[in-house]
Amino acid sequence: MPPEVIPGTEIIIAVMGVTGAGKSYFIREVTGNSEVEVSDRLYSCTRKAQPYSFEYAGAKITLVDTPGFDDTLRDDMEILQEIADWTSETYRNDRLLSGIIYLHSITDTRMTASAMRNLRTFQSLCGQEALENVLLTTTQWSSVNPVEGQVREDNLRVKGLWGGLIDKGATLQRFHGTKESGFELIHKLMSNTRKPLDIQVQIVKQNMTLLETNAGKCINEELIALEKKYEKEIDSLEKELQAIIEANGDEARRVLLEERARTQNKLEEAQAGMKLLAELHAAEVKKREVGEEARRSDKAVIAIATKDIAITADIAGVITSYKTRGRLIFDFSNHEEFESNTIEITINFKVNFLSRIRAFTKTSRVFDAGIDGTNYIILNGVYYQRKSGTPISVGSQEFVIFSQG
Repeated sequence: MPPEVIPGTEIIIAVMGVTGAGKSYFIREVTGNSEVEVSDRLYSCTRKAQPYSFEYAGAKITLVDTPGFDDTLRDDMEILQEIADWTSETYRNDRLLSGIIYLHSITDTRMTASAMRNLRTFQSLCGQEALENVLLTTTQWSSVNPVEGQVREDNLRVKGLWGGLIDKGATLQRFHGTKESGFELIHKLMSNTRKPLDIQVQIVKQNMTLLETNAGKCINEELIALEKKYEKEIDSLEKELQAIIEANGDEARRVLLEERARTQNKLEEAQAGMKLLAELHAAEVKKREVGEEARRSDKAVIAIATKDIAITADIAGVITSYKTRGRLIFDFSNHEEFESNTIEITINFKVNFLSRIRAFTKTSRVFDAGIDGTNYIILNGVYYQRKSGTPISVGSQEFVIFSQG
């Protein structure tokens, strides 16, 4: 039986795993949605994170089909970027995951190097706290002998594979290919305490670029290791090829040339992934800088020292604006900004401005410290209005503040 939930509650569950693990099949079986496209084990149908929602036990269940790492047509960095974009957007909208179902085919006789890379990336993407809401789920049990499948499942429990994740809170489950089996998994996640993924916190809260996140670093380290590996293999093949050429072994030469070409392609793929990651990082850094500058500008105020707010008595009755010097302040708590170089400022007056001016000496007049918001400044197209209240004291000076209005 499903656990009780508040009617209308949305339960969001991400379905992850390598290409061919059965993510789309799982979602199609559980949702009953025939439009969910299911791939074969070689080629992925899922190009981006795709949510599928349905009503169940009074709740709205949303299963998210995610693109699998190890895609034949896309780099792992592109896939991580897609997953990061989707999870970040949901986090900004306060829609946290109730859990993740991570699928792995029990028909795989061993954990391949690429599957291990995927697992490391997945762990760094989740973080330790979110692992408590992860179901490590084996699939395709109908395709193996039960005894053999049990042996493989036991092997997954070792430290170097799933054991470390299980120790940190993840649980091992099975999906038997039926709707009933799928709902049993969903029941286990429906009442979970929702927790953000590390990648969500790092991108949204800590303002990191993808490269700076734990998951981005993980993939980048893998790419660097692959680059070194393939360069070493190519160097070894070059030496073998030279020896074959000298021995006039045409068939062996052909085989080595083909092997070198394949390794060269792998090297170029790894280098392309590193280049993509670097480009994404540069673009995100630029976007972050622009965003920070915009946020700083939105909070900027203009500070004018009271000693700089003076006009001569003979022109007080005829002016509609007044030029003086002021400072653009981005950080109100940084007193050094109040000592920075001044810029030329034009203060504009609305009607009845003369009533705001009082005698200072027989030959000069200054603005009343109690002046209200009828005076304004336009600087670089931004409107600043006199902030109500008395001037503020910074160091030995007093300043009148104009804030954006």
